[in-house]
Amino acid sequence: MALPALRFALRRLLRRPGASALHVGGLSTGMVCCFLALLFIQDELSFDRFHEHAEQIFAVSEVRTLGDQRIALQATSAEAIDALRSGVPGVEAVTILDEDRGIVRRPGEVDGVALEAFAFADPAMFDVFTFPLVRGNEATALAGPNRAILTRSTAATLFGRDDVVGETVTLERNGFGLLEPEPLLLDVTGIVDDPPATSSIQFGMLVSGETPLASFDGEAPAHEAGGSTFVRTATAADTTAMKSVLDGFAADPERFSGFGMFAGIGLTPLVETHFTYNQPGLTGKRPLLYLFGIVAALVLLLACINYANLATAHALQRAREVGVRKALGAGRGQLATQHLAEAVLTSAAAGVVGAGVTLLLLPFFNDFFGKAIGREALTVPLLLLGTGVVVGAGLLAGAYPASRLVRFQPVEALRGRLARGRGGRRVQRTLVVVQFSVTAALLAGTALVIEQVRHVRAADLGFESDHVVTFDLQAPSLASRRDVLKVALEALPRVEAASVASAFPGRFDMSSIVSPGATPDDPSDDINALTATTDADYAAVLGLRLAAGRWYTPEASGEVVLNETAARQLGLMTTDPEAAVGQRLGNERQVVGVVEDFRIDGPRAAVVPIQLYPSDPAFSNQQRLAVRLSGADVAGALGSVAEAWAEVVPDHPFDPQFVEDRFAASLQRDRQLGVLLGFFGGVAVLLAVLGVFGLAAHAAERRTKEIGIRRVLGATISGLVVRLSSEFAVLVGVGLAVAAPVVVVVGQRWLEGFAFPAPLSPVPFVLVGLGVLALALLTSGVHAVRAATADPVRALRSD
Repeated sequence: MALPALRFALRRLLRRPGASALHVGGLSTGMVCCFLALLFIQDELSFDRFHEHAEQIFAVSEVRTLGDQRIALQATSAEAIDALRSGVPGVEAVTILDEDRGIVRRPGEVDGVALEAFAFADPAMFDVFTFPLVRGNEATALAGPNRAILTRSTAATLFGRDDVVGETVTLERNGFGLLEPEPLLLDVTGIVDDPPATSSIQFGMLVSGETPLASFDGEAPAHEAGGSTFVRTATAADTTAMKSVLDGFAADPERFSGFGMFAGIGLTPLVETHFTYNQPGLTGKRPLLYLFGIVAALVLLLACINYANLATAHALQRAREVGVRKALGAGRGQLATQHLAEAVLTSAAAGVVGAGVTLLLLPFFNDFFGKAIGREALTVPLLLLGTGVVVGAGLLAGAYPASRLVRFQPVEALRGRLARGRGGRRVQRTLVVVQFSVTAALLAGTALVIEQVRHVRAADLGFESDHVVTFDLQAPSLASRRDVLKVALEALPRVEAASVASAFPGRFDMSSIVSPGATPDDPSDDINALTATTDADYAAVLGLRLAAGRWYTPEASGEVVLNETAARQLGLMTTDPEAAVGQRLGNERQVVGVVEDFRIDGPRAAVVPIQLYPSDPAFSNQQRLAVRLSGADVAGALGSVAEAWAEVVPDHPFDPQFVEDRFAASLQRDRQLGVLLGFFGGVAVLLAVLGVFGLAAHAAERRTKEIGIRRVLGATISGLVVRLSSEFAVLVGVGLAVAAPVVVVVGQRWLEGFAFPAPLSPVPFVLVGLGVLALALLTSGVHAVRAATADPVRALRSD
């Protein structure tokens, strides 16, 4: 754009501070939404791309068949790993990561660092991933048993510094099959930077995979138990040979040991793993990622529409200016350039304001989404994209007002008359319909999400989740004292009951194949049931409801309790649970009871078959403890549990987890979606109201003489207000009609993801529609009342 046009546009903006502030405010509001969406999308798409060979790294999974089921296992068998390391064309490096949790301490000290994630790894890890050591040698740091690499934060917490190569630490891990009589003693051989927030692989420490661990078959290196396998190929396309080599073993499935029958290999690009495995909230979900971007773009479009409406409403004030400039020889191109320059300058000012507001909102945004986006996210591509958004928004917002103004005829413009084409009025009406369609859809979507979350929270889970607290007892020193801990907690006056089991609702880790006793050798009627070993107090703690039979006794062996779904799928019952009691399963266990179905996962998961049987006192695998607190003072009751915990296991952190919180966390994605839609809906309402405000002012100015004539002929003020406002009521009604089917279709698809969806009621949409209509009429009514009450004589002299 020519520099004179920019100077002229800047002078006009400064001469009209009120209107300019309104324009900048509307556009900046839309840009804040757009900038936040761009930051979110960039952060999501940048996961794992910091690795030097990110596009050439693949996560390997095994596909195994179990009856009619095909299951992809992240853990890879030793046979598959050996095959990958045997010189498969295109494979340049193979590494194994076996993730675990535990507590790392300085030797002889009680305090330590509770690691939510550490991993057994091998030296090849640094050939695959880019996690550079800041101290130590990548080639030797994990080459040998009992070696450890600490992250900088772990080293700083333990030692207060990071120059600790040569020190020793102890590790008590919380993983599967723990038999270590004492913590592992590890030599610190390296220090690594903490993994970035955009890394799918998180750890506080790396331990050599050659470290010997106790198992039921004696000591064995940690990596003999397998783990997640990652490969780096020469090029991103070098996967065909690898798959053909490994898939060839499917012809000899007995070669691969383990769960089910080997059926092939699966390869997932590392840069896709963030979107492949389940993540909390809205992160790691491509469809929701696209939804975020689309909704933000729609809100920015509404801001541009709002600018166009307001600029058109002010066109009458500029009619004479346009007429004079045309009379003096200015062409349409020159006038259009001037008005577009004004729009782009307004958009640039809005971009600056929007960027400032975005930085102010970033801490709250990060907290809401659980992210760590900082100023370093302002990369050159993102800044260029943001600049394109600002310029594009300015051109889009200014295109319609500019096209309208340059079509003014000089004579009519000098008289202060706007061109009155049907096309222009049709465009304005279409813009209003679009505004209110998007606004109504966003608000109705918000109401739908809120109703579904309320419905889920009120649903019957099949057990009593309130006041039930669970504790992880997987660490060896905890598992060995679980009975003492349970007795100590049961003795507390504010504890109703306590139970030790391998799983509680919210976290079931183990499943097993179950056969009906009548056909134990026929795999066609086998089922895969979630399995938990429990004590006799399990039902009392959870408030499970028996549908038939009884619960097993403490000394019981060979007894099992099924849920109704398991009994039904095994063919032990149809509608009467009593029919299943007394029957035997293929594993020779006798069904002594059937419990009503209860949910062990979030609201999207269907009820699954479950079997419960007595725990073996000598088997300490995956043990957890749950207590039911009594009374209204939950905090006080939990405090007394913490005191008892500190007396029995002072060397382990007190980490209670409420079962109801686990289920509430499963709704995090939907609550975030509701808040997000509500925020965008609120912005859309603001922009729609501003747009109606501008159009109402435009309409009132355009119909000044008509209103004056009607007043002289006896029209009432109320009649004129209704007449002036009815046009907007019709447009809002059309917008609501357009939005309704969209909300119904999208809402129905979204509700299909829940195991127990709320009925799709028209009430929320009707209420939203009435609210939006009332707001539009109130906004347009302000100008209608002002025009209807104006002096008719002055109105008739307007020409």
